[in-house]
Formats: sequence, C-alpha cells, structure tokens
Amino acid sequence: MRGFVLLLVFSLPALAKPAAAPVANPGSLVLTSIVDGAEVFIGGNKVGLTPLAPLPLPAGEHTIKVVKLGFSPYIDVFTINKKKETKLDAEPHPVAGVVKVTVNVEQAHVFVDGKFIGEAPLTAEVGVGARAIQVSKGGFKDYFQNVDAVAGQETSMEVALEELPMGLNPYKLAPPPPPKLYEKWWLWTAVAGGVAAVVVCVTVPIFYANPDKVKDFGPNYTFTLGSGK
Repeated sequence: MRGFVLLLVFSLPALAKPAAAPVANPGSLVLTSIVDGAEVFIGGNKVGLTPLAPLPLPAGEHTIKVVKLGFSPYIDVFTINKKKETKLDAEPHPVAGVVKVTVNVEQAHVFVDGKFIGEAPLTAEVGVGARAIQVSKGGFKDYFQNVDAVAGQETSMEVALEELPMGLNPYKLAPPPPPKLYEKWWLWTAVAGGVAAVVVCVTVPIFYANPDKVKDFGPNYTFTLGSGK
C-alpha cells in the first residue's frame, strides 16, 4: 500500500499539464489609431480595443484587422522582429453613420427610411445624410424621428413608446359593461316572489268564500228543499 501511495505521488507531476512555454525573444506591436473603441484582431483572434497597449508577439509575419461600425475595416500584414518594437498606424476610414436605439419596451421594431433593420436595443450602420427613424410595437403609438447621419459618428436615441388607450389597443380588451337592470338575477327573484305572494293572497279569500259542501256531508246532514231559486 505504501509503495502504491509513493508511486501515485511521484506520478502526479507527470500527469499535470505542462505550462505553455514563453515566447522566445518576443517582439512587440505598438498600434496607434485615431479611432477609439475599434476591435483589434491578430491572426483572427481578438486582442483588445483601441487604444491598445504594446502587445508581445512572436517573431514573424502576422495579419491585423481593425473594425468599428461606421468605418471601413483596416486589414494589413506586418512583421515582428525579435526583441524589437513594430509600430503600426491603423487608420480606418469613416464610411457610414451609426444609430444606437434603446426603447422602454422589449421587442420594438426599428425602421430606417421604411426598411426594417432589427429589434431594439440595437446599434447599426445607416447611410450618410437625412434619415427617417421609426420605432413600432403592437399596442403602442409609433415613434418617428429624423436624424442627420454623419460618417463615423454615432447618433443615440432613447425612445419611450406610449401605450394606446383602451378601445384603440387591440392587445388590451375593454372590460365588459355592467349588467342592465333587467339582466340582474335578484330583480327577477324579487318579481317571482311578489307574484307568488299575490297568488296566495288571492287564492285564500276565494277558498274561504266558497266552502266545500261535500266535506260537511254526513248522517246528520239536513237537506233543505227549496223552490230551486
């Protein structure tokens, strides 16, 4: 048993995953750009946003891509030399405006010049110049706003949609109207009770006003002969 424990202890370092070897004699990329907040990709992998701190890289050729909405992508190939800095100036060119739309309700549709571009919240490119923005959702009033889109600039819109009033809102049914007087059950119950009381009141006097003579017939019953009048 002790031998097994010792074997296991000495085997653990062999089973552990070896740490990645550091890059031998790395160089570094010093990237500058007048565009802040652009995504930077090296060899297809995202490494950060501009402005980017000096980035250690192995010697050799690398591809770089810098992208941001409203700008044309910047793509280039550069070389890293051992223990040296490689300076690169990325200059994406502005080509489109950008609109950022947030709405106080979920799943609102956003249209630009009548064309659906997605559901809010969204950030999307639009053509440069005057643009008509529409935000719509069923059960709410449509929202319209005209914007002047500038290449490379973002226009933010915070939209508060107003719910349609009851009666005009197909998603919000009006409550049923209150029942009319003749539709109330207790009214007909009272009427039925009143009719029954009237019938009883009329029947009792008639009963006592016309006694049943057959009921009094017996051995001592006296017949009275009359003239028939």
